[in-house]
Amino acid sequence: MITQIPIIYVVALLFSMYLIAYFITFRSKKVDAFDKMKLSLILFGIYSLVLWLCVPSTPALETFGYPQTVNDIRTDGQVLKLLQDYNKVIVRTTEVLKWFLFGFIWFFMSNIYLYATHRENEFNPKNK
Repeated sequence: MITQIPIIYVVALLFSMYLIAYFITFRSKKVDAFDKMKLSLILFGIYSLVLWLCVPSTPALETFGYPQTVNDIRTDGQVLKLLQDYNKVIVRTTEVLKWFLFGFIWFFMSNIYLYATHRENEFNPKNK
């Protein structure tokens, strides 16, 4: 399942997809910045969806139940398993969140750059 794949591989694959799509789609120099922004938005949507699928399913942790008293946990092995399961989910969710924030900042800043260069080229007297 996708939650078992290391997140760095998923992110590397998605960024390589982004670069390949960008270079294949925009070989010519006369491309509108809004077309680039549209492609970037579509690829960010794919990126977000794949990262969302990488988040582990947390309802599975509820099947163990929440211990109400100390007597509900009979052995040290049960405590260890519970803590390991929670730790794995927290670490994976943190990794996904970190890479989502990185992708969002990348998307946001690249689109700001595209829009700024578009506006600069539009109002630059040298281009008229």
